[in-house]
Amino acid sequence: MIRLSASLLILALVAVGTVPAADEPAQPIGPEEAIQIALDNHPMLHAADEEVRAAEADRQSAGSGYLPQIELTEDWIRSDNPVYVFSSKLLQGVFSPSDFDIQALNNPDPITNSQTRLSIYQNIWNAGRTSLHKKAATAGIAAAEQSRDTTRDEVVFGALNSFWNLVLAQEMLRVTRDAEAAAEGNLSLASEMVDAGLAVSSDRLSAEVRMAEVQAMRIRAEYGVDVAHAALLGALGLEGTQRFEPIPPASAPAEGDDTLDQRIDRAYSERSDLQTVSRRIDQAQLGVKMGRSGYYPQFGALGRYELNGDNLFGADGQNWAVGLSARWTIFDGNRTKGQSARARADLARLQAMNSGLRQGIRVQVQAAWADRESARRRLDVAVAALESAEEALRIVRERYGEGLAVIVELLGTEAAFTKAQANHAQAMSELWLAEAQLDLASGTDPLERQPSNQDTDQS
Repeated sequence: MIRLSASLLILALVAVGTVPAADEPAQPIGPEEAIQIALDNHPMLHAADEEVRAAEADRQSAGSGYLPQIELTEDWIRSDNPVYVFSSKLLQGVFSPSDFDIQALNNPDPITNSQTRLSIYQNIWNAGRTSLHKKAATAGIAAAEQSRDTTRDEVVFGALNSFWNLVLAQEMLRVTRDAEAAAEGNLSLASEMVDAGLAVSSDRLSAEVRMAEVQAMRIRAEYGVDVAHAALLGALGLEGTQRFEPIPPASAPAEGDDTLDQRIDRAYSERSDLQTVSRRIDQAQLGVKMGRSGYYPQFGALGRYELNGDNLFGADGQNWAVGLSARWTIFDGNRTKGQSARARADLARLQAMNSGLRQGIRVQVQAAWADRESARRRLDVAVAALESAEEALRIVRERYGEGLAVIVELLGTEAAFTKAQANHAQAMSELWLAEAQLDLASGTDPLERQPSNQDTDQS
């Protein structure tokens, strides 16, 4: 629910020194425009886009097991190690009969060998790890995309929440200004009645007290508008001194023809956070299989081409090798066992989260549905109360002007009218926001409901 609480007003008084002055005309903005601005500018959406790109990069990395691994190395070593000298001469192709001399073998002169090696390794079968990693990465992309959708829904709701907070703040300011004008009129009327001898001086004093009350209300409302506007800029992802003039819809949202059960079913099928958990469960199931893959052998093919010389990239001697490789870890210190247990625990945790989330979603939709219905009925009551308060004020004002009512009655009726105006503005804002909350809870796109500028009140 949106209310200009005392804490918000106190915050306004504290923050007023940091709120920029309006140097430019305010830009009209409706709820649909607020949503679009937030979708274009909010940093959390940019962060969510990068999360998707990171997941796509993970999939690219996961597919590397299908491709050969190619390495080019260059080692330059100088040493008088007998074994190194002997093997380097063989690799360079410069070994001679004199090198068999015992003294030369035991105490050789140092030799420099530059070894250039091109190595290729191609995985043939790694217990399905590459395939599993790629499938898990694909599920990770889907999860990141669903998470981005969740962020989008939250940004949209935040924009609508801040939009209606500003609408309500400005409506409260209008109400207090109207009340101030009415209080000023009542004060003038009371003064005239006192001067004419038709009323006592306490009537004028009572009117002055009421005037001071509504002036204080107007001051608080002015600061409330500044704070609500700053909150709107934050919800839209904007910085600076730009000003907006919210244009609310001219009427209440139309009643839908769906039912509570339909909303709950839609939430189960459309809620992006539920879909995100589902994709994470897919990943966890693949993780269980990957955990078991450590028990199986791996096979691959390798090739190597090598140059050796007494200077960098020298080619005095050349050799090559090809072969097959098989590796089977018989015991790895229970690492694979531990990884498998962790993967199963992660899967069970996500499945429990999924169950809990579904239960929570049902409660959220039911609560949002009840709040929407309550808000619609409160608006009906507020409309009727406003009409009654307006007519009552008209009658009492006429009666007081004719000397048939006392000032207390006039001021009380005027205060009731001010309260009825405020209640009507709050009820209208709360109904629109309750609709947005129900859309968020049930996975419905709020943009399907928001009116364009042609459908908003331009007055």
